[in-house]
Amino acid sequence: MSAPAGTSAERPVETGAAFALDPRALRDVFGAFPSGVVAVAGRVGGQLIGLAASSFTSVSLDPPLVSFSVARTSNTWPALREAGQLGISVLADHHDVLCRQLAGPADRRFDDLALRTSPGGAVLLEEAVATLTCSLHAEIEAGDHTIVLLAVHEVRAEPERAPLVFHRSGFKRLHRDDLDPSSLDGRINGEPVRSEDDGDLPTERAAVAV
Repeated sequence: MSAPAGTSAERPVETGAAFALDPRALRDVFGAFPSGVVAVAGRVGGQLIGLAASSFTSVSLDPPLVSFSVARTSNTWPALREAGQLGISVLADHHDVLCRQLAGPADRRFDDLALRTSPGGAVLLEEAVATLTCSLHAEIEAGDHTIVLLAVHEVRAEPERAPLVFHRSGFKRLHRDDLDPSSLDGRINGEPVRSEDDGDLPTERAAVAV
C-alpha cells in the first residue's frame, strides 16, 4: 500500500542475525566522518604521559566542557588520568609524523618535541593549532570505550595555522578553494554558529582564561 500524499513511508526495522553489523563495515562507516586529531598529555610524577585521539569534540560553552573517547583497553589512560591537569593540543597539518610518534611506543612519544607545561601539569605542544588546559570532569562508560569529559580552564588559538585532518584511517589537509569562505549564518547542534556579538574575530594569537 502506498503512503498518503504528503507523508513518507517507513519500513519497520528488521532485526536478527542476518542484519548483524559487520565490524569491518562499521569501522569503514565511522571512518567516513573526517575529524581533527589532538594530543592529550600531562605530567604525572615527573613523567610525560600522552596519547593521540581523533574523537575530540566540544561539548558545552557554559560550563566550558570538551570530550574525547579512549578504548577501555588503553594502557595509557589509567596513568594519564592521574594528572592534575590535562593538555589538549589540536595538531597542525604538518603534524602527521608527530601524530604517528604519539601513537607509537610510550617511552618515545615526546622525543624532540617543543612543549610547555602548565603549573597543574598539563602538557601542550608549542606548534599546535589550538591548546586547551583542562581537568578531568567525568568519565562515562560507553561500550568498549570510555567517554572522558574535561572541564576547560584556559585556551589558546593560532588562527593562521591549519589543522591536520584524519579521514578513512589516513591524514589529509583542508582545501577550500571552491567553497564559500564566509562564516556560516545558521544553526549547528541546535544553536547559532556565531552569536550576534561575535563581530569580526581577531586573527592574531589569542589566549583566554575561562
